[in-house]
Amino acid sequence: MKTFYKFFNKINFSDLDLFSLGSSAVVYYFIIFYLMPILALLGVSIKFVPASSVIPYKALGYATVGLIFFIIGYFNKFPILAGRKLPNNLGREWDFSRVSWVFGITFLFGLIIKATRILSGGYYHMKVSSFFLQGPFYSLIGTLDWMSYIALAIAFIVYFQFKRIGDTRYKIWRFIAWGSLSLEMFYALPSCGRMAIITPLIIYLIVRWYILERNFWNIFLVVGMVVLFIFPVGNACRHPQALMGYQITSMAGGESPPISLVLNSGRFATDSFLSRINQSVILAAIINNPQPLEYGKSFKEIMFVFGPPRSIWKDKPLSINASGNEFGHRIGVLGENDRITGVGPTMVGDWFINFGLAGVIFDAFNGNAF
Repeated sequence: MKTFYKFFNKINFSDLDLFSLGSSAVVYYFIIFYLMPILALLGVSIKFVPASSVIPYKALGYATVGLIFFIIGYFNKFPILAGRKLPNNLGREWDFSRVSWVFGITFLFGLIIKATRILSGGYYHMKVSSFFLQGPFYSLIGTLDWMSYIALAIAFIVYFQFKRIGDTRYKIWRFIAWGSLSLEMFYALPSCGRMAIITPLIIYLIVRWYILERNFWNIFLVVGMVVLFIFPVGNACRHPQALMGYQITSMAGGESPPISLVLNSGRFATDSFLSRINQSVILAAIINNPQPLEYGKSFKEIMFVFGPPRSIWKDKPLSINASGNEFGHRIGVLGENDRITGVGPTMVGDWFINFGLAGVIFDAFNGNAF
């Protein structure tokens, strides 16, 4: 125990670049593939996942093979040496004299897209259909959604940079940055969508990490908010019936007291979070429902996403991620009446669908699966 303490005490966490591609990818995929199975081995169970799916050993084996080859590929020097020979046009200093109008243009575009979604009936989870949603120009809206996120990143970059160098203009940009973040939250909360809320928070954390300071307490605070508030609220908003079963039966055998849900709120929060991030169940479903290998078909479909918009290419095919609800039913992880939830195959699952275990090994070695 003392040896472990000495080893832990020598670790300089200030040197840990948590948001680098390698570190963040490993942390992310450890959480989605291993966290729930490890908790299950420790005796932790959750409501929304079948008991038989809690520890999918075969899927964990495939994920582990991918992780091993990712580590081997990550320490391969060739990509670094090759990257140094490529021109880098992004290494220049920011021209802060132009930042105001760049922020203004991207922010305005973001507002227009938000207004278009709402007025056309395309606001997520409103369950309102319109002619516009079926039209060829609707796909363009999803692409331009990122304008708001770009504006948010710009606002926080300028705010933190000015604050770091002591420029008094940081006070103005503090209002702009936090106002932009508040607007994103205000817009996203009624949608019942978790990622629409989490994405702006991740942008804030990344910018703060690299521009102002590396503070783990901010990360813990945001993670706590995501686990204890965003996931359970999103789950209850999308599936109100999920609240059933968290009531405490009164001793007299009558109706459950109103405070019962409050007493079980912690349990509901952890169940909502763990069930949603447990992607090992999806990988297991893909492996246990073998289908003919696609040999790159789904990757071609993903490339189509970056091709001409549907306003030009009306018969443009959908990718797996675009038809996630159908995919979730096909591999058997969604209920029969669930026509809302979308399921993605994960990068490991996507490569397995296309090329089997060989695809997982190849992709992991090149640093893409994890």
